[in-house]
Formats: sequence, C-alpha cells, structure tokens
Amino acid sequence: MKKMLLLGAVIGATLAACGYPTQVTPTAKEILVRPQHSNLRDAHFVVSGKLTSKGASVKVAGDGLIDYKPAPAGRFKFITTVNGRQVSFEQISVGGTDYGMQSPGTNKWVSRADPKGGVGPSIFAGASAQKYIGEEDLPQGKVWHASAKDGSGNPFDAYIRESDGYPVKYVETQKGGDPITLTFDKYNSGDVITAPPASQVTSG
Repeated sequence: MKKMLLLGAVIGATLAACGYPTQVTPTAKEILVRPQHSNLRDAHFVVSGKLTSKGASVKVAGDGLIDYKPAPAGRFKFITTVNGRQVSFEQISVGGTDYGMQSPGTNKWVSRADPKGGVGPSIFAGASAQKYIGEEDLPQGKVWHASAKDGSGNPFDAYIRESDGYPVKYVETQKGGDPITLTFDKYNSGDVITAPPASQVTSG
C-alpha cells in the first residue's frame, strides 16, 4: 500500500511538472450543491434585471439574503415602476412556506405552501439539465460556471467560487426572456430569517 501511495505521489508530481492538470473538475451537480456543503451560514445578494408582466418588460432592483445554517431560508425584496407607479414586492421562504407582500396592495403577508423551498439554498441545485460550462475569473475570485433548470423549467447560470464553495452570482432567465441577476456581496453576517408574525399573515 505504501508503495502504491508513493507511486501515486510521484506520478502526480511528474504530471504537474509537465504542465498536465492533476485536479479533477467536479461535475455540474457537485458544483451546484457546493454552497450547501460549505461552511457558509448566510449570503447577502443584490438583485438587478427585468421582469415581464402582461407583455411589458420592467426593470427591477433590490436585495435579499439566503440562510444556510442553522436552517435553510431566504428572503428578497425588489422595487419596480409600473405605469409611473412604484411597486415593491417582498418574499420570505422559511419552513416550506412562502410569505409574500406587495405594496401598495396589502398590509398582510400572503402565505402558501412551497415544497420546493422557495428562495433558499436549493435554488442553486436545480431540478434538471445540469451542465458544466467552465472556469472563469471574476473579481470575487476563480469560479466554476454551471447551468441548469429550476423546478419551473426556467434556465439559470450559477457561479460558485472554487476556493470556498460560496455562491458569487446567479442569473435566471425568466419566461419572456428577461434575466434576473443575484450578485452576492456579503457572507456570514449572522442574520437569521424568521417567518412574519402570525397576526400579519393570511392564507393565499
């Protein structure tokens, strides 16, 4: 056994010296679940892009947070302008339930069960069509770039940092062809996402 280990080390050193790659790239599925298996507790992101509503495309901007530990959860808020009127939408996903609130429109959170997990760590794993695209150098560091489709069939691209498995960017193409980009800028703030108080919730 010792001889085999020594031989393996010699071969690895020889290949590296000759310029051959010695590290095996993970598969797309392995890359997309890296954040869930990292030491990440939470990750803050900035939202930018467009949404299509009733045939019209509108710009959106906002931010959000994904909790990985102690329990998976997520929240986001975006603001847009529709017919000259500013509209905001917030969503919290925790414990298998989504809570949404639109303003102006309601002063209550509308809840609905979501077995897919809503906004949370699972958005990166994808539901189908996982594909490895390649390595890229971004300002946040070297990343693996992989693509997939979510549970609703929307394609997305995910950029996962190689050094620690943290998410760097997530770009989803919505129905209608408009992209929504989540750019991650802060990690491990200790912010824990909780459900809204029951008195502020109504069933959807």
